[in-house]
Amino acid sequence: MPIEMPQLSGSNPALQTALEKLTRAEQKKLGKFDEKLKTQNDTMKIVKDFKGKVGAIKDAMTPFKKVEDFRDLLGISSDPTVLTAQVDKTLAKPASYEIEVMEMAKTSSIMTTGFPDKDRAEVGVGFLSFTTPDGEEKSVYINTSNNTLEGVAKAINEAKVGARAQVINDGTDAEEPWRLVVTSEKTGWKNDFQWAEFNMLDGDLDLDTDKSREASSALIKLNGQAMYADENTIKNLMPGVTVALKKAKPGDVINLEVKPDYEKIGEKAKNFVDKMNDVFKFINEQNNLGSKRDPTKPLGGDVVTQTIESRLRTVVMTTARELPEAKVQALRDMGIVFNRTGSLDFDQKKFQTQLENNFDEVASLFVGDEQMVGFASKVVDVADSVVRRGDGMMSVRETVLQSQITNLERQKEQAEARAQERMDRAKFKFSQAEAAVEKMKSMQNSFQGGSLIG
Repeated sequence: MPIEMPQLSGSNPALQTALEKLTRAEQKKLGKFDEKLKTQNDTMKIVKDFKGKVGAIKDAMTPFKKVEDFRDLLGISSDPTVLTAQVDKTLAKPASYEIEVMEMAKTSSIMTTGFPDKDRAEVGVGFLSFTTPDGEEKSVYINTSNNTLEGVAKAINEAKVGARAQVINDGTDAEEPWRLVVTSEKTGWKNDFQWAEFNMLDGDLDLDTDKSREASSALIKLNGQAMYADENTIKNLMPGVTVALKKAKPGDVINLEVKPDYEKIGEKAKNFVDKMNDVFKFINEQNNLGSKRDPTKPLGGDVVTQTIESRLRTVVMTTARELPEAKVQALRDMGIVFNRTGSLDFDQKKFQTQLENNFDEVASLFVGDEQMVGFASKVVDVADSVVRRGDGMMSVRETVLQSQITNLERQKEQAEARAQERMDRAKFKFSQAEAAVEKMKSMQNSFQGGSLIG
């Protein structure tokens, strides 16, 4: 707790000034603890910042450690208005497929006879019954509180029977345009409902089925072979590929190609290059000390940071394969090189060209193979030696700094307590001195007053 400036109860300015001088001297001593703590806390922030930047390299390189992580895949349809595809890169393989959409999967539905309005004309009382695709009999009861078209639709929806109802104006009859449409929630012939007649009594008009449609499955041809699907979103039609049917177009064969997503892989590569450059830039700025020691650059000239930089640069420059016939021998062959400033340049166009022409060689250089450890694993190992909890180089530095900060805070508390004790004693003695001076003044005034009276 900071020492407050004490105030004497008397009116002796000399004693108050002397006490304040002692207080400022104690505060100055304690201020040195604050200076040391600020230095240590500032250093801690910089260490954490550096650790975070190295950790970002590790995160950026992790997708390059395994082939399945390195290889992003893309499903490309020759006509997205007919079908599109989503690809799970962990299951799918690059391939080309021919798909013809003959029919779309449909729900089953019914449309009732017409009514003059949707919320006044009564359909009567009774129940609606039907059989679900699972063979279960379902009934929805209608009474005088919900026996309008809107009331019936709400009752069906609240019953959650696997079908949805809505009231529409079909525009075919000016006098009785309002109809109830009930539609199954699932497509496919296996999910067809058996709609029963409406069992209603005493309605203003008869409520009955006017039109109906049976549920049907999608019919497609995959590489010329016909097959059915219950839904228009077909999962695992091919391993790891989900096909979304948009519309039927018989006679039009759509080419679906599953291929590496070179652009996405290139973006990941650029990301790790950027993260590497963030670390090199940070270390360079810390080492730019000038003629005097800069307290804002506590890692300048630091052996640990120099070691980390050296290891990262060595990995970049020495990762190479010993296969003369390979088109991708080292990182430089895919557009990743050091420039004159010491940072990495990334030629994204060259990288993408190598992906398109020599994908396996690029992948093995990053991931590794039987002959070499991959670049990604080497970089992750270096980064891990820095940020790993417990024995990572910057983690150890953090632990040491935190211990020093904790010790300084404890020393400061103890120093404040001792200083407060000294100030309390000083204030007591100054108060005694002040009281003595006041007493002497009072006696002197009394003495002088008595002499005058005599």
